[in-house]
This record gives sequence, structure tokens and C-alpha cells, in this order.
Amino acid sequence: MRLPHIAAFWDNAVLQQPASLCCVHREREWSFAEADAAVARLAGYLREEAGVARGDRVALAIPNCAAFLLAYWAVLRLGAVVVPVNYRLGVEELAFVFADSEPVVVFLHDSLREKVLPPLKASGVTMRVLAVGEEGDSPQCVDEYAGADVPAALEIDPEDSAIILYTSGTTGLPKGAMMRHVDLVFNVHCAILAHSFRHEDVHLLVIPCFAPTTAYSLLPSCAYLASAVVMAPVAQPAELCALVDRWRCSTFIGVPTLFNLFMHDPAVRRADLSSLRLIAYSGSPMPAGTIALLRERFPHVALHNFFGLTETISITHVLPSADAAARADSIGKLLPEVYARIADENGQDVPSGEVGELLLRRDCVIPGYWRQPGRLEESVRDGWFHTGDLARRDEQGYFYVQGRKKEMIIVAGQNVYALEVEAVLLRHSGVRECAVIGVPATGARAALGELVKAVVVRQPGAELTEIEIKRHCAEILPGYKRPQVVEFREELPRNAAGKVLKRLLNGH
Repeated sequence: MRLPHIAAFWDNAVLQQPASLCCVHREREWSFAEADAAVARLAGYLREEAGVARGDRVALAIPNCAAFLLAYWAVLRLGAVVVPVNYRLGVEELAFVFADSEPVVVFLHDSLREKVLPPLKASGVTMRVLAVGEEGDSPQCVDEYAGADVPAALEIDPEDSAIILYTSGTTGLPKGAMMRHVDLVFNVHCAILAHSFRHEDVHLLVIPCFAPTTAYSLLPSCAYLASAVVMAPVAQPAELCALVDRWRCSTFIGVPTLFNLFMHDPAVRRADLSSLRLIAYSGSPMPAGTIALLRERFPHVALHNFFGLTETISITHVLPSADAAARADSIGKLLPEVYARIADENGQDVPSGEVGELLLRRDCVIPGYWRQPGRLEESVRDGWFHTGDLARRDEQGYFYVQGRKKEMIIVAGQNVYALEVEAVLLRHSGVRECAVIGVPATGARAALGELVKAVVVRQPGAELTEIEIKRHCAEILPGYKRPQVVEFREELPRNAAGKVLKRLLNGH
């Protein structure tokens, strides 16, 4: 019988592999049977004491730890909706998330009380707050919030919402992307296909639990395959190395900035990381130098760049490991049953190699935003979702994102795509991170309209100059695409989801 919803993934893992390792946190090992006993009691408490019913929202303001996993599956067992809270948001944004989702219960970790309580109160929503702390190596919620066992998932329709995950764009308030069970089932199959996940994997969980990669892909995939996760509360290279070594982790998924930090730490050269078989990354371009270091240190490890949006119901693209260095600026090829086009302003397909807007077929996209009926449909025309991302596709089917439409730079009537210039900058061994924007041309160059400005973060110890940056770009880019303004910074401004806030790069 097919598993109709992701709550059934968990039930099946417990039935088929009760003794298999499910989760590790703070040296505490949980088998699927042990974790399920805690999930059953917690679900009973939520139903009996907090009145949580099918369709109710339950917010999880919890960092990476076993408590998040237990609460996640307890909520889904009741047919309720998980609302992962990005606790890195500002007060106004957090208050909006609580006011908009109106959770009946909020799990609040002790380490986040100071950050989350003020916006929680400001939201004006009446809810039950369940404190979550750590007592030794076991989450407080395991014993404190225990009711009569709820042994298996209640009646759940595959079309029911399972997760509401709030976007964190660079402007405006967050939007609650609704993911149904049927969407998550599809995503799990795409994730397994993209990364060759298997039962024997031990996943190092570094990405925050509130992120789509964890909430949409990793946690459900681990249940589907009855594989294990090792919680990494702190993304420090030495600690990550110790976890990989201690628990023989096989996959390590993160963002390029983390891997850049990781590969420049001496601990990585000393540690036994031979258990790794996959390193995967997404969110921004990976510097070519970092890819070279990964290849040198991990010659037998697959390197995957992958791509997807909070609004897509699955990963959409993955770059094969064989192309990691040669096509470092590509997001890869489409996964099966994911359909995309590159179109011009009139919705017509552009030829291979030309830049247009990335469109995704409507059935590859979430059903909508929570409490904003019609909002998503504003970006849908003729059955295609307009992402706002500019991209091109070559004749071999590789996609290359060039940046957001609103970030396109026009120099003397010529289009310059920020990510294209950034990809060139990242080829320089002295560049750790960079961001490219357009700034108004003034004085003698006013007729150009805009100039290309590069904001560069140097690699540690690199003595990189403006002249070197311009010479490097001159070897690769035509004149109108080369940065005419170069600024060095210690770091790039980012929002709570790690996206670069380009609007803050105009000043010096």
C-alpha cells in the first residue's frame, strides 16, 4: 500500500525499523521506537491538554535539537500543521508570523525566550506556550508534556496542509507558504532522487530546522527511509568535524558561506571525515576556490549544487557531481516531473543561451499563501508561475540563474546580470563573497545610466586590491559588464534567511 501522507512515513519507519538509529543529540541516541514513544505521549498531551485538532497550527520556535524532531512528528500525527519559526527574524516580522498563523500552541526553547517572547506578546494572539529545555541529554518535553499515547497518525487527507513555512524575502513582511502532505510526498521522492539518499545514511543536520531543506526534505526523507539525523546546534567547523567522526555521518548539507569557513579551518585537515559520501549546497553561488578545496580534501565525495524555492513543492534542479567544478555557476538540470521554461516579457520561450525569466509549471508550485487568497496567482499566467528570477539554459539542459529581474543593471542600454558578474568574481582565489549591484552613473559618465558596482569580501589573509579585481574581470567580461566601482567590506549584510540585502550596499 502506498504511503498517502508524510505522517505515514514516520509510522512505517517505526513499524519496519524500530531499532534503527533515528536521531542523535548531545550524545543521546534515539532509536525509532524510542522516539516514537515520546512522539505518542507528546501527541496525547497536545490533544488532551492543549486541544490541538486537525488543521490547527502549532509553532516550533526550537533550534536544532531532538525536541524539534519530536514536536514535528507529534504535531503531524494529529493532522495539525507545523509552523517552523525562523527565530532570526526581526521583532516586527516575528510578531507578524505569530499573528498571521495564529497557533494554538507554541513550543518555545529556553535559549530563545528573550528573542521570541516580546514578538509573541506583541502578536496579540492567545496561545499556550510550552517551554522546551534540555535536562541532561533529553529534551524537557519528553517527560513534562506526556499524555495518553496517540499510537498512529489520525485520519489525514493528502490534500491537507502539513507545514506553513514563512518566506523571508529582502522586502516586505513574510508570506506563509502552504505545503500539503501530497506536496511533501513528491518532494521526498525528488530529494531522494537528487541526492541518492538511502537507509544507511547518517545526515549531519546543520541547516536550521526552520529552513525548507530540513522541514520539507531532510526530516520527511529520513522517516521515509528510516535513516538517521545527527543534530548540529552550532555550525563551528571543529564541532562539525567531531560529529562526523563520532557518528560516521555520510551527508553534509549547508550553504556556501559555511563550506568556505569549513574549508579554511585547520580542524578539517586533521579530522577523520572518511564517512562522508555527499556534500550538498544551495542558496548562493559557491566560490570556485572553495569547490577546488572540497575536491582536494574529499576526492571521493559527491558535490551537489541544488536549487528550489520556498514556493516550489520540491527541489527543482540539481547539478551532478561531475560538473561541480566545470559548471560551478550552474544550478544544474531539472529533476523528473519538474517542468520549467525560460521566457521573454511576452511569455514566449527564448532560444538556448539567452536570458529570460524562469517559469515553473503551476503544479510544481505550492497551492498558495496562508490567508492571502489570490496572492500567489498574481504571479501565475497561462499555467506558469513567474519566479522573478532571470536565467538561461544551455543546449545540454543546464540552467544558470542570473539574478532577480528587479536587480538587472542597464549600462548604456545593455543588460548586465548581477549573478553573471558575481560568478566571475568568485573565480578569483582571493574573493570569499561578493555582491553586484547597479549604481547611478554621474558626471562625465552620466549618459551610461548605471554603473556596475562590486562589493567584495576578501578571503582571510588575502591582500586583494581594486586594480586586481578589475584586471581579473577584464580577462573574462566585456567592458560594459566589468565593475567600475569596487568596495571591500568585512561582511555582506544579510536578512534572517541569509539572503544578501543588496539595498544596503548603495552607501559606503
